[in-house]
Amino acid sequence: MSSVATDIRRSTGTTRLRVKAFFQPLLREPFFHFLTLGAVIFAVAHLVQSERAAAERQIVVDEQLQRRIVELNQTQSGITPGREQLERLVEEYIDDEVMYREAMRMGLDRDDQIVRRRLIQKVQFLQRDLAAAPKAGESDLRAYYIAHPQLFTSPTGVTFEQLYFSADRGGWAEAEARARHAHDQVEQVSTTSTEPLDDAFPFQIPLEDLTRVDAGRLFGDTPIVDALFSTPEGQWSAPVRSAYGWHLIKAGHRRISSMAPFAEVRGEVEAAYLQEQAKAAERRELEALRARYDIMRPGKRSTGSS
Repeated sequence: MSSVATDIRRSTGTTRLRVKAFFQPLLREPFFHFLTLGAVIFAVAHLVQSERAAAERQIVVDEQLQRRIVELNQTQSGITPGREQLERLVEEYIDDEVMYREAMRMGLDRDDQIVRRRLIQKVQFLQRDLAAAPKAGESDLRAYYIAHPQLFTSPTGVTFEQLYFSADRGGWAEAEARARHAHDQVEQVSTTSTEPLDDAFPFQIPLEDLTRVDAGRLFGDTPIVDALFSTPEGQWSAPVRSAYGWHLIKAGHRRISSMAPFAEVRGEVEAAYLQEQAKAAERRELEALRARYDIMRPGKRSTGSS
């Protein structure tokens, strides 16, 4: 038995030497190292992917999620759900989560402008929350007030009377003729006519403190707008045309454009200043995000991360 054991040991040792002699040159080969490293990376990637896929198939309904569902229901309806209602809400959440994950798996979120717009809005909301809240000092507000007088200046307004002549009665030429006839009459100190000179204007319009912007909205880009602000106070204008017909305008009091004192509009100044500062902060956040990307535009230099 001892000789047999000795032979076995000798045979085993010889085999080991042969195996070692076979692998030693192989272990020194870079290609073998490359294959080994590739196999390890593949195995690890496969393991990670398997664990990720398993995690994506899991929908965990824990106490924290249930509390969120309860808080959301309280916010939306003002009611704290009971046990049965909470169970229904949890089941609805599971259904929604399943459909959401299936939609993402199928790529339904891609090339969808509604989803794209909603995601952009969420990033914008996050940027606003992260942006530092601006602080307004008194000197800052006064400087902003001086630099933006158009924001705190009341526009010129006019109070007026009008006589309107509709083109629906005989056409535009007839309406103009009636307007000119009426103009001749109103220019006289007294008139013997007792018949109405004009037609009823089809829309309700403010006759006091009308601004040029308001007049443009009412009458469009037509000669009557200029007449409202150029006719001397207390006088009737010559016939002027609008999109509706012909008019005679008698301008009354005009409120001259003026800048409100700082003390009267301080609240408006502060609101406008803070809004501008918030927009500037959001723009800085967006520029920081843009810097992470390489933006390639034909004919223009690329910008973004390096």
